[in-house]
Amino acid sequence: MAEQKWEKQIMDFIKRTGEELKRTGEEIKVEAQRLLDEVKDPARQAKVKETLKDLRDKASVITKEAAEKLETAVRKVEGAVGSALDSSKPQDTAKAQPAAAPAAAEPAATPKPARKSGKTIGKKAGAKKAASGAKAPATKKAPKSIGRKKPSA
Repeated sequence: MAEQKWEKQIMDFIKRTGEELKRTGEEIKVEAQRLLDEVKDPARQAKVKETLKDLRDKASVITKEAAEKLETAVRKVEGAVGSALDSSKPQDTAKAQPAAAPAAAEPAATPKPARKSGKTIGKKAGAKKAASGAKAPATKKAPKSIGRKKPSA
């Protein structure tokens, strides 16, 4: 008796699902036909074509404006870089000055100041401490391994 009850419930479920699928299929058919009719409508096609033409024309104008602005910006950058390079080139002062004093006209080169990063590297650290009377730094031990310990054999 329980088997017949389950079979009846399954059959009812299958019938209801089949009917729902048929209704859904019909609704889809109707909607698809409506969309096809809209697409085939000459007035709608003309409207869509006109909209696409307007978008294409606007995009063309915007692209031309952007290209012109980009060219202007590139020219400005080229001019700025060119003038910066021209001003950074050393002037040929040897031709303008008399031949008697060319060495006196150029100032002596000054060494670069030391970096003030607060850290010293390598031998410089030991040299500084040795010069100030302190002991030379001790060598560092290798750090301990964090991984597994090797088994002793």
